[in-house]
Amino acid sequence: MREKFFGMLLVFASAITYFVSGLSYACTISESMETRLPFNSVDLSNADRLSIANIVLEARKWPDVDVQAVVIAGAYVGEKNGAKLKGERAAVVKDYLVQLGIKPQNVLIEPMTLTDAMVKNDDGTLNLHQISIELVPLCKGGCERLCDDPRVTPNSKVIK
Repeated sequence: MREKFFGMLLVFASAITYFVSGLSYACTISESMETRLPFNSVDLSNADRLSIANIVLEARKWPDVDVQAVVIAGAYVGEKNGAKLKGERAAVVKDYLVQLGIKPQNVLIEPMTLTDAMVKNDDGTLNLHQISIELVPLCKGGCERLCDDPRVTPNSKVIK
């Protein structure tokens, strides 16, 4: 669901660029991860920390950009004190991203209440990820130059 949202956002942004400028030139560049936490927990496991560090290391390969982190800090409706959990999870993730060198002002937090409709599979099992992180480049004057940079591996094709 989150992937579809970010994908639709990119398509929408590309369409606006096309209609405003008459020419669109874009590709998708990002690193992402998501994780499940034990119910009512805010602690990241060592494996989670390693996954986050790995996406930050990959994002640092992008030349001449700042990195922005979009963090979805969620709590499932079945967890106790969801508002508090969302805030504490967001703080833990933001603190760790800052430790890894992401500028605090570049960490955007989106608290989200995760409902059954969002996380239940057809068989009734939960597909629950309370933390989702998407790293994207922030470029002065636009990031189009990254689409053709051999040091960067886009997630999608160039649109010209």
